[in-house]
Order: sequence, then C-alpha cells, then structure tokens
Amino acid sequence: MNRRSFLRTATSTTIAGFTAAAAPQTSDQHQQGRDQQARAGDAPAGLYGPSATEAHFTESRLRAALGLDSPGGKLRKPSVEVVVFNFPSWHSSPYMEARFGKGWTEWDTLRNARTLFPGHTMPHYPLWGYFNEADPEWSAREIDLAVAHGIHAWMIDWYWHEGTQFYHEQIEQGLLRAPNRDKLKFAVMWANHDWKNVYPARSPNDAAILLPQVHTLPDFDRVANYCAEHYFKEPNYLRIDDAPVFAIFDCAKIIDQLGIGGLQEGLERMRKRAHALGFPALHLQTVGGYGRYASQLRTFGFDSATEYGAFGWTYGSRPPGSRTPYGIGAFEAAKGWADKHNSLPLPFFPCAQVGWDDSPRFEDFAAIAINRSPDQFECLVRAARHSVADAKRPIIYVTSWNEWTEDHVLLPDSIWGYSYLEALQRAAHD
Repeated sequence: MNRRSFLRTATSTTIAGFTAAAAPQTSDQHQQGRDQQARAGDAPAGLYGPSATEAHFTESRLRAALGLDSPGGKLRKPSVEVVVFNFPSWHSSPYMEARFGKGWTEWDTLRNARTLFPGHTMPHYPLWGYFNEADPEWSAREIDLAVAHGIHAWMIDWYWHEGTQFYHEQIEQGLLRAPNRDKLKFAVMWANHDWKNVYPARSPNDAAILLPQVHTLPDFDRVANYCAEHYFKEPNYLRIDDAPVFAIFDCAKIIDQLGIGGLQEGLERMRKRAHALGFPALHLQTVGGYGRYASQLRTFGFDSATEYGAFGWTYGSRPPGSRTPYGIGAFEAAKGWADKHNSLPLPFFPCAQVGWDDSPRFEDFAAIAINRSPDQFECLVRAARHSVADAKRPIIYVTSWNEWTEDHVLLPDSIWGYSYLEALQRAAHD
C-alpha cells in the first residue's frame, strides 16, 4: 500500500550514525558488497550504530521514552481495546486483474522479493501459505486467530476513487460472510491516496500513478451512502459513543484539493447523509496528514486521531536505501505520543508498529527498519497501553495484520511464527 508521499515532510529526528550511506548502487555493486561481507563474516554497514543500547528498544529505553526513568515512575496497564489495521490486497480483485492479469494479487510481489544483505529478514512468507482472504472459510480462520490473541477490531483499508473500487471483496465476500464474523468488529479507513504501481517500482517517486485520488463534495455524499448501506448497519461494525467509526487516511490530501472549507463541508455532508440514512452520529477519525493542522482538527469536524504506523521516517524522510534500527523508531514514537495527547484538541490513539521494510516494492531503494524483534514490539505495545491510561475510551492501534510487502505483519510467518501475536497478547492484556 503506498502511504509515503503525504508524510515525506513529517518531522523526524535524524540519528547520526544509524542511517546508512545514501547513494543507491548498481546491482553489481550491491552484490560485490554482499559477497565481501559474507566472506568476512561482517554485518552490513549501518546495521549497528555506535550504541547498541540506543539501537534496541529495551525496558530501560521504554521508560526513558515515557519519562518514567525517575524513581517512582510506574508503567500503567489500563484495560485496552486493540484495533489492528488490515490491508486487503491478498485476493483477486477485478480492477487489479485488469491491469496485471487474471488471478494477480500482491502475493506475486512477495514471491519475487529477494534478500539484500546478510541478516536481512526479507522475504518472509505466510506460515499458512498463500491464501484468499475473500474466501469466508479463510476469513473465519483469520478471525479466530485475531480474537484468540486479544484483537478487538480490524480497521480495514478501503479504496474508493470517485466510485471506482478495489479490494473491498475482502470485507463483502469474506469477512461479512464468515460464520464467526460476530466475534470481531471492523471499521473502514478511506485510503484516499493516489494508487501507484509499486509491483515493483524503482522508488516511491518513480512509481506510475494507476488511479489518482480526486476529491469532490458530491463524492462525500456517495461515500456516506455506500458505507451506510454496506458497512455501518452491520452489528459488528466498530462504534465509539454508539457512532460508527469512519477513518480518513490523509486529511491533507483533501485540503490540498478542496481547501479547509471544503474538508469541513465534506465531513459535514457525510454526517448529514448518514443521519438521513438512520445513523444519528458518525465518529470521524483522521489517520495522517494532519501535522500542519493539528490544532484545527476539531474545527475541521474530526472526533479523534490516530496514525498509520509509528515511524514517520518509514514513509520517505530517510534516504532511499537507508537502514535504521527498529529501536530508534520505537523510541521516537513512544516519546512523541505524550506530545500528541497534549497538543491535539481531540482524543489521540497511539499506534504500535511491527516493522518496516518495503524492499519487495522498491528493492535496493527501500527504507528498512533493521533488527526488529518481538520483544521490542512488545515493549512498544506496552508503551502505547500506558499512554492511553487516562483516556475515556482506551484504544491502541497496531500496524498491521497483513502488510507483507511493507514488513509489518502479525499473521504467522516463516521467520517469527506466532511470536508477534503472542507478544501483542502479553503486552496488551497481561
């Protein structure tokens, strides 16, 4: 899923010594370097920084990020709901088949992924094999797994480009027809970005646009109509204060096209349409693109905010080909959550990120979070749980259930098995 350009200007702290040298090399140069490292038994340049402590998100780093390293600082453990982002590209969808061939799914991109350096954990594959998430039987298996590990809801990426849709089959043919569907709640996030050909591409900037995202005010009416008819009415749809939750991935994209007034009017039109269709209220949530507008989110018409992934730098602010330890991103994220809680004029729900590695899409030009591990993820989830201890509705988000080609996956895989799911369950519910 292409979620990079809108965060390219996001503020991030550059940690000297952790980001590998910048200029991409040719394939021959990369292979020569990998051969030399393999012969010497060395780790690749940039894999370890000057301080192993800073590069790993340990218990002490967790406490430092949250300001709990002074005597008496206590990590709180409120009861929380866990909402996990779900990227539904793992089934055949007619729009994508028309462009890439009958039966194409993003599994094809994962199959073609390659290892770039010693210690690189990509590719890793689904422990269940390649499956069709739009099949109700497979959906039922996923639901049982999620619920067994303490997940309350999926926030599912939803693609709508002025009525052109794809990947919605996962919800409408899989999830909503699964015999155990009532065990797990769901909501949709309008992934309102341009759709690009990243299967693969040289870089995010070089990827061709397959379907641009164009916002119009009448389209907000159509979005509300469709979601009310197909999703909001479902008994297992996620609600906050009895209002169906509808998330928007990039509010800045709307502002860029329609202005602030257009965003306000669009959200108000959605509320009015939903009300006319039998839903007295909507809970409108912004997921990203709001950095410049943080203080205005309530006046725009939003009710809460979260983030798609904890690491802002994964979306392009690191140079192509860079490698940054997972622990750096985790520390920056946990430290920043308190600022968001204090500065945003509405509830903020933090998001714990499994990892980041988009090399299946961009190969040598990928930005990679190296050295990720279940124990560090567990610490990050615990930090997120602590950060919502005072919230009226304590919710934490996770990226993600199944972003295989961006390397943030909770589903059991060929390297870590079920360990990330088990880490989530311990961190969120013990």
